[in-house]
Amino acid sequence: MAAALERTRSKNQTALQVFLDLLTHIQKLDSEFPLQYSLALTHIALEEGLSLTSLAERMDVSLSTASRIVGALSNFRPNGQPYNMIDIRVAADERRRKELFLTPRGKSFLQRIGKIIES
Repeated sequence: MAAALERTRSKNQTALQVFLDLLTHIQKLDSEFPLQYSLALTHIALEEGLSLTSLAERMDVSLSTASRIVGALSNFRPNGQPYNMIDIRVAADERRRKELFLTPRGKSFLQRIGKIIES
């Protein structure tokens, strides 16, 4: 029983260390990088070409909030330097729909996070 408890404790500590490493990596990008930006970036990475409306629905935020987040993650951040991690494209079949894709910088950032998780 004690050995099983110790293994569980060790796994929890390892998981917490990985989580801390992830947060530290994100903090290096920008010490005030919001959690919502990380969530949006991850949703976009999981499904490149995702529409702005779909992103808002998945994140359970208003369309205006999603638009502000996407602006900051692309190249339209009103206060401070934009992150240039995503590219916003007009859909070929519907001009009103905006599709979201990772830039090389966004892909590189998420690859480094993937390496932290795998370690």
